[in-house]
Amino acid sequence: MNIILLGAPGSGKGTQSVLINKNFGLVQLSTGEIIRENIEKKTKLGLQVQNIVDKGEFVSDDIILDIISVRILEDDCKKGFVLDGFPRNLNQATKFDELLIKYKKKIDFVIELSVSFDDLYKRIENRAIESNEARADDKKEILENRLKIYENQTRPLVPYYKKSNLHYEINGMKTVKEISNDINNILDFKKNDV
Repeated sequence: MNIILLGAPGSGKGTQSVLINKNFGLVQLSTGEIIRENIEKKTKLGLQVQNIVDKGEFVSDDIILDIISVRILEDDCKKGFVLDGFPRNLNQATKFDELLIKYKKKIDFVIELSVSFDDLYKRIENRAIESNEARADDKKEILENRLKIYENQTRPLVPYYKKSNLHYEINGMKTVKEISNDINNILDFKKNDV
């Protein structure tokens, strides 16, 4: 079972992908986490994307596609994976579809965490307070920029995936547990069709 989680920055994709991993044994693939790990370890990729991430901009489609195309072929992904933060735009989605065909894989569910942008600012502020540190991409001006990019580039994925009957929308402003239950209900109900 392979899943794409869609949602604005701060919508809870990371939290929910960890819970899906725990509940269904799927590998969580977060492009943001992969990139942050590379920045921390000062790898070639990390050094390449450091400035881009610090400005709140997105890493190029080619770099992201390279990361994902290698990662989904690893042994731990055979049972399935959850993509958190990928694809970000129609170009990535169409190129990823081509890769999936090439690798004889498919996406089974696209779950969108629908959120209010005003409430997102509060959520991000709370995340920084609770963890006693704000990530570089949690600053308000950077978040505003990321939300504009999301609206222009990622939101068009919703109609793209609706056409393929893979799309499910969930209210992302509920509690973590309620959202997880909603996702589990979709996956449990539909997994026999997969």
